Amino acid sequence: MTENDLVNAIEAQFLPNPPSKVGVAVSGGGDSMALLVLMASFAQKHNIELLAISVDHGLRDEARAEIKLVTDLCGALGLAHHVEYWSSWDGAGNLQSSARTARYELITGWALSNGISAIVLGHTADDQAETVLMRLARGAGVDGLAAMAPSHLAYGINWIRPLLWESRETLRNYLRQKDLSWADDPSNENRDFERIRMRDALEVLAPLGITVQSLSNVAGNMADARNALDWHTFLAAKDACIFEHGVVGIDLTIYRKLPVEIARRLLIRAIMWMNGSKYPSRRKAVLQVQNAIKKGVSATLDGCQVSCKTSHIYVFRELNAVRNQTCNIGDLWDDRWRLTGSEDDPKFEVRPLGEAGIKTLDTWRDLGLPRDAVLSLPAVWCGAKLVAAPILDQGPNWHAELEQDAHTFFATLLSH
Repeated sequence: MTENDLVNAIEAQFLPNPPSKVGVAVSGGGDSMALLVLMASFAQKHNIELLAISVDHGLRDEARAEIKLVTDLCGALGLAHHVEYWSSWDGAGNLQSSARTARYELITGWALSNGISAIVLGHTADDQAETVLMRLARGAGVDGLAAMAPSHLAYGINWIRPLLWESRETLRNYLRQKDLSWADDPSNENRDFERIRMRDALEVLAPLGITVQSLSNVAGNMADARNALDWHTFLAAKDACIFEHGVVGIDLTIYRKLPVEIARRLLIRAIMWMNGSKYPSRRKAVLQVQNAIKKGVSATLDGCQVSCKTSHIYVFRELNAVRNQTCNIGDLWDDRWRLTGSEDDPKFEVRPLGEAGIKTLDTWRDLGLPRDAVLSLPAVWCGAKLVAAPILDQGPNWHAELEQDAHTFFATLLSH
């Protein structure tokens, strides 16, 4: 693997229309240090402003030396280097997961404040293979085995892994040729971490042909399969779904004729669009909802309710999930609805319609939605007094608008 091959891997992710400004996340390890050098060359060649960022999680004394290594290399390359610090872990939960979430949040905040829309990450084929093994151990399906994507949108940022098909050793050899050093994280020797145990397992499995390359190929094959399933789910949604006042209706006859996996994915996507989750519900929980649909009874999952009524399956917000959510007029309620009106009394607030509200309105039946779905719709309140229910009466005084409409739902069916 030559330097040109590595540069070509980066260009394949960015050309022919590279952004004017790119951020690169660098920890000081071999993977990210190689990425930093390669990105510096690429950015100079294509007149791109490149900025580097590191995150100090405050968990290891060695981190300061590692970040200094990054700072020194950035100085030699003529790049600006920013460091974010994390100090909010309370010792509860999974440390690696908490640190990873914090890292993405800190990098996102920095990127958005600097007008950066793309961040490159140093994940390699080894990371991909380890992830596939971990998900195999959990009995993952197609989506899980597709593992990491070369790029994905999250938090308003395009996260790009241009070296996802290159091996860890290839990148270290590249640094050796450049006479550049990197830091080895001592946690990479800690067998308490699942990823490190999988790294050990790969060495045992390699003689059997289960290698980093073969597992990376599996991830690529599963990604192709996932894309095909997503496409057919999208087509099914176009045929089966209707959208009424923020509620998803799925034609029951069409749904029953769908292949099991397509029906499952359609249901999951409707729930994710409704509750704003970035991750699908657990397979076992979804199966329970599917069984409820077969019986024609209602079920709840992840803050949503799924209800069968005559010819449609309706997916909507569960009242208990939004019962205590309030906001001011004009603000975003439940991360979905924005209510506005001609009056702006500071005593007004947005809350769900609920039982107290629906009892005063006979017109709710005109919506043609299940009663439970109407209960969770937003309304304007002043204390215990219902001021307006804009979705039931979109008159000149009050309006309710969805932040993400049906077009957004269809778009999510084809994105990861």
